[in-house]
Amino acid sequence: MSKKIEPTIAVTIMSPESVVWKGDALSLSSTNSEGNFDIIPDHARFMTLVEDVPIIVREIGGEDTSFKFDNAVLFFQDNSAKIYVHKAS
Repeated sequence: MSKKIEPTIAVTIMSPESVVWKGDALSLSSTNSEGNFDIIPDHARFMTLVEDVPIIVREIGGEDTSFKFDNAVLFFQDNSAKIYVHKAS
């Protein structure tokens, strides 16, 4: 019996100086000016500004990793999330 492979999101968090974090995730969660949001694999194209609230990355093992930046631009397309930050915290 083969193990079912869950779809994932390729996540890259980058600042002008470096890549802050890179890996695969099951989902992303945060809050923008409209409220809470979640991004899962096969989500529609999405772009938002995240200001001074956590961005939660749910990793493949189920562990949540939290990142918080003064300002971040999150862009999601084709199961790839790019998060651009001014500076790493």
